[in-house]
Amino acid sequence: MTYEPLNRRLAILAAVFAFLGVALGVIALATNYWTISARLDEFRNETTVMNLQPTATIWNGLFNRCESNMPCVADFWSITFVICLLGLLFLLAGGIFSVLDIPKASDRRFITPLLLFVACVLMTAGLVDYASKNFLNYHSSRTMIASIVFAYTALPIAAFVAGRYSALERSVLINNEVHTTQKYSTTNGNGL
Repeated sequence: MTYEPLNRRLAILAAVFAFLGVALGVIALATNYWTISARLDEFRNETTVMNLQPTATIWNGLFNRCESNMPCVADFWSITFVICLLGLLFLLAGGIFSVLDIPKASDRRFITPLLLFVACVLMTAGLVDYASKNFLNYHSSRTMIASIVFAYTALPIAAFVAGRYSALERSVLINNEVHTTQKYSTTNGNGL
């Protein structure tokens, strides 16, 4: 069964959103700027008043923890990395299945929203895992949030396309003959 032009465009749009999410997610996982903070040290002046002054900038990601006046130290967030990577792989698979569904609707159209849903859940879980231990206040974490937004945008579009064709592709009995594809059935199934 071939897609109507609207659903073909929607399938293309879902694939584009999925691939944008994959690209942003790979950039977010590869860069080391998930959190930035300032190290504050106490300084006493003559009046014994303590002042907190920033002495160094600290930033970290999933692989390293860096400080402006010291070398970087390896600090691998394995659980967050694996969960986000699995989410990106599911998002990539959902985008590929969406592309495969563009020319012709088949039974694999139901796997696309499922893959995108699993990707959304895994990527959100990875982000929440990191956020439970550290702040999300720098470029890479915001890029991962944008990736999740694209994934959550692709999901309802793919579900709409799959659901629309599952509703339109029913077996309908008309005058004791089975018609496998009838658009907007006007009978109640018994020929009336």
